[in-house]
Amino acid sequence: MGNWARQHRGWLWGSGCALAVLVIVAFSVRAPVKQWWLAREACGGMLTGADLETVRAGVRLGAEQESFDRELGEYHCVLTSDRGKVVVAVDAYPGGRGRDEKLSYVARSYPPHAVLPGGLPGFETEDSLVHLMPECPDGREGTSEEHPRLLVGTWTYFAKSRAEKAAMLRIAVRMTNAVTEKLGCGGEPLPAPEHGAVPDTGVRVPLAEAKGTACDALATTRIPAEGRGGRVRIAVADGGVVGRCTLYAPGADGGATARSDGEPLGRPVVELTGWRGDWGTGLPTSSWGPDLPLGNAGAAWQPALDEHRAWAVAECDGEQAGFAAHWGEGYPRRAQGEKSEPPTAAERKERRAQLSAYVTAFAKDQVRRGNCTGLRLPDGP
Repeated sequence: MGNWARQHRGWLWGSGCALAVLVIVAFSVRAPVKQWWLAREACGGMLTGADLETVRAGVRLGAEQESFDRELGEYHCVLTSDRGKVVVAVDAYPGGRGRDEKLSYVARSYPPHAVLPGGLPGFETEDSLVHLMPECPDGREGTSEEHPRLLVGTWTYFAKSRAEKAAMLRIAVRMTNAVTEKLGCGGEPLPAPEHGAVPDTGVRVPLAEAKGTACDALATTRIPAEGRGGRVRIAVADGGVVGRCTLYAPGADGGATARSDGEPLGRPVVELTGWRGDWGTGLPTSSWGPDLPLGNAGAAWQPALDEHRAWAVAECDGEQAGFAAHWGEGYPRRAQGEKSEPPTAAERKERRAQLSAYVTAFAKDQVRRGNCTGLRLPDGP
């Protein structure tokens, strides 16, 4: 060490410490500033502090991306944590191929799990992804749909509790309104959910108590032996685009798949679903609609019947509406030890007859309840 360094080493040491302190201070200031900036700017600044704080549950934010293709009308944004996990993701598609492909994927892989409160036009899938389908009459030219709808999906990895679900639903509505404004859809924005409102998986009641409800068809139509003494899940909301009624076998059958007030529910025996709006090619490619030729969007709105599912159509408030009846997963099953063979012609006819009776009762009841006309039922078995 030279004379100058020896004479000034105390000063050098002090300067080094001071520099280190400045770096630490700068980092400690920068980190919360980055968190504040990401929370403020992500998704066009529409996430808001309170709801974002609720769904992120103390998770540190890492990055955000946002894009809007005005020509295609597609909007995407994602806010991730510092570990790369999604905090909030929003994807919006107008009518057309992009939306139809997403709906087809939803219908095949993530069917509606819960309806939305307050007449919101949408549903939640089983992986907690909220889909809203607002009308967009002024948004895009050249669409052939009389009542064009967007598809806006909002998802957050961390939403588990009721408070988090409620915050996620508010974010979904806010983001959907922001997208409709970007596209110039016109009309009134979607109403904000009531405080604490969350997606509703429906009430579960004994089969006899479904009589007179939106799932009346399950209580008034001949029930397969496996479903007798079972329970019904009623997930139908006024003003919604999707409704769902599920008959479960008694839990004692050993195949419990859900619980109701602590009581296990058995396997689903039959499901009734209602759809409103132009779903393009989404329905024909899924178990939720008729088994029709892939890509034939118009065929989705023709009545159909086979031994697996039945489909009826109508028009409700000027929009296309479809009503489906189909067997639960794996039903009908052979008894234990019984040889597994394809159903006979008589068995297929019987199954068609049962599904035809279900969809007829369900569709007629839904048409009576809604402003629907032009009901078309499938031909008999």
